[in-house]
Amino acid sequence: PAELFRRGFFVAADGGGFVSSTAVKSQPKRAESDALELLKLALPIIGMTVSRMLMGFIDFVMVSQLGTEAQAAISPATIFVFAGACLGMGAATSVQTFVSQADGRGDARQAGSYVWQVVYISMLFALVTPAVAAGTPKWFGALAAWSHTPPAVAALEIDYMRIALWSIPFAVLCAGLNGFFNGVQRPMMALWATLVSLVVNVVGNWLLIFGNLGFPEMGIAGAAVATVLSWATRAALMFWIMLWPSFDRRFVTRRAMVFDWRKFKAIWRVGGPTAVQWVVDIGAWVVFLNVIMPPYGPVAMAASNVALQYMHVSFMPAIGIGMALCSQVGFAIGERRPERAVRKARVAMQVTGLYMGAVGLVFWLAGAPLMRLLSDDPAVIEIGRIVLVWAAVFQVFDAMGITYMNALRGAGDTFWPAVFVGVCCWVIFVGGGVVSPALIPAWTVSGPWLFCTAYISILGIALWLRWRLGSWRGIRLQEDVASPAAPHAAPIGADELECGVPDPLAGTVGAASASGSDDACTPRDR
Repeated sequence: PAELFRRGFFVAADGGGFVSSTAVKSQPKRAESDALELLKLALPIIGMTVSRMLMGFIDFVMVSQLGTEAQAAISPATIFVFAGACLGMGAATSVQTFVSQADGRGDARQAGSYVWQVVYISMLFALVTPAVAAGTPKWFGALAAWSHTPPAVAALEIDYMRIALWSIPFAVLCAGLNGFFNGVQRPMMALWATLVSLVVNVVGNWLLIFGNLGFPEMGIAGAAVATVLSWATRAALMFWIMLWPSFDRRFVTRRAMVFDWRKFKAIWRVGGPTAVQWVVDIGAWVVFLNVIMPPYGPVAMAASNVALQYMHVSFMPAIGIGMALCSQVGFAIGERRPERAVRKARVAMQVTGLYMGAVGLVFWLAGAPLMRLLSDDPAVIEIGRIVLVWAAVFQVFDAMGITYMNALRGAGDTFWPAVFVGVCCWVIFVGGGVVSPALIPAWTVSGPWLFCTAYISILGIALWLRWRLGSWRGIRLQEDVASPAAPHAAPIGADELECGVPDPLAGTVGAASASGSDDACTPRDR
């Protein structure tokens, strides 16, 4: 209320009272300002997520040149590796919530300590990964036989995974460093590292898949080696940037290396449900691609894999917007201004809904031409066209789920969203896909995709309702991890308290005056 009076008008809650013309006229301007502020923060993150999507897409296109069996193998194998990384990556991403909230309440010096706890998490995964990778032929071979995966496809999946699994510790570290840079609203740093790693991946694929310039011709295994090298490059670059003196002065990234059990435990407490959610969600897709789809044959598997590449074009930018929203919500919660978080989430939903709705329309109207760009097999094209129609139906609901999942994560509300995901994806998505051949046999490959559409739609509505109920307003993360300030932390200087003053670090999102925001001045005001 004080903020509203300061701005020269009064708005009564829940419709009671008066709304002045000043307020009405300012609402479109505020919405436009919020959208621009969101996009300024989101664009580098979108660039990062799209670059990551391009890495997978380029892998798919280059491996597809090895034949239909390789095309059928690459997506399930890639998703399986990602599922293995999710346990650590999901927890590591919670750093973004802690860092953004600490920054919002003017305690940015705690950020360095949080990100170092993720370094220790990645070390734990580095201890486990070698044994899992070495045993791939045994444990995945048994799974492939049980799921009736064609032997030639299964052999290629094993060739890829036993190498690509070595990327997991680097992926976990990257997730935490991304969370740090996004949380302090410096996403350009992560973007540059991602772009460099993309170049490493493409060049590595060209050299190792096909044996160019005298390198060994490794086929799909070459793509796996390039993947490991690209993740390692990305992690090394972001770690180096994090240690820059400019980051250390503000966020104490060099002087907070000690293991902090309270912060380590808090990351797992908040990030643990997210990690489980990621494992459950990706695990469902692993079952979908490796158990539910194989009985329909290599053609259906290839068609679904091609369609999934196009779905990345839709949801990857939306995820970038969602990650930006997570930082905005966390910062607003740190400032103890939940209504600002509500406003940011509403604007983000409008942006993602508009984008994904437009992409869905393209899927519906141009499915066959899109499929022909990546396959010349008429059967693959026809089945893929049908899959893209189903994808068109759930686009707006997917936008809803992505938006409110990230908004809730920014507020530290992760347990019940993880429960929603677990129930919806395994009961509706996996359960429906398993029974669809008996329940609706005439639908063939459309049966599993029908239940996929139902899963995504119901989940989106559930997450929206969770946000609307407002349980997240009562979460106070800083009370759970209250600890002394990081040692030898440099005080925030007067220049950092000035609104509208550009930050010397590259990639800074504009200050309040630059973005048109009329919010109160805070340290490095967004």
